[in-house]
Amino acid sequence: MDLLKITGFSGLIKDYRLQKNISQLEVAFAMGWSEPSRLSRIEQGKVSNPSREFLEKLMIIMKLEEEEKNDLLLIGNYLPSSDEINSVKKIYQPFINNWPYPVVVLDFSWRIIDINIVHIKIYRVPKNLLEQIKKHQINLLEIVFDEDYMLNKEIKNKELVDWHIVLENMLIQFISSQKTRTKEDWYISLIKKMMSNKLFRELWQKAQLFKEVGIVRNFGLKKLLHPDDNNKRLEFTFFIEPLMIDPRFQIELHVPANKETFDYFK
Repeated sequence: MDLLKITGFSGLIKDYRLQKNISQLEVAFAMGWSEPSRLSRIEQGKVSNPSREFLEKLMIIMKLEEEEKNDLLLIGNYLPSSDEINSVKKIYQPFINNWPYPVVVLDFSWRIIDINIVHIKIYRVPKNLLEQIKKHQINLLEIVFDEDYMLNKEIKNKELVDWHIVLENMLIQFISSQKTRTKEDWYISLIKKMMSNKLFRELWQKAQLFKEVGIVRNFGLKKLLHPDDNNKRLEFTFFIEPLMIDPRFQIELHVPANKETFDYFK
């Protein structure tokens, strides 16, 4: 994926075309154009990314493999469609349903795509929120900054301060991972919506001052309220990895970080 970031969307289209030994003129004729100047402008990055419908036709003409298509869709910032989400779900759901600890699946915009039953219990996901998740209509940031989210509502003093540090670090990660997408409609809409949240506004401004942009961490520790006792805590190590079948999706796996948490799942 580092190579994809260096190449960029326009460069990747050109690389794939050259790998397939297809000329610009061949592509142009297949697209129904009389000459290749339009494709040339796309490959040089002189025009904005084409529509999804246009890109689908281009990928078929260039005979891209599924992995190549998904890499191109990721670097071009094309959000997964409902059909693509449902198709991917059929592949990963047996795994996450059998995972004994919490699992959440996100797309690259941090929109929540799926969670397993254990996640619902440990995170105390209410029914109304679960419905939004099922419709893929809610972003992770909307949940963790909601005043009714369990850690915003149930913890106090130093724990609350520590939680706000976690949220600030989360925003730093978000800013870093989305730095090429700040002009996308979904990004603008999300940030505008989140600006009505006082805590988000405060931490967002702090996160903007962080210098080491580009560092994205894919692991860490989480301390959560015990689902049966607010005076107890469960601790997890979490790992975030892109799905091999489509890197526009990423899966976050939890595993117990101490004996007390491990014993809870016995």
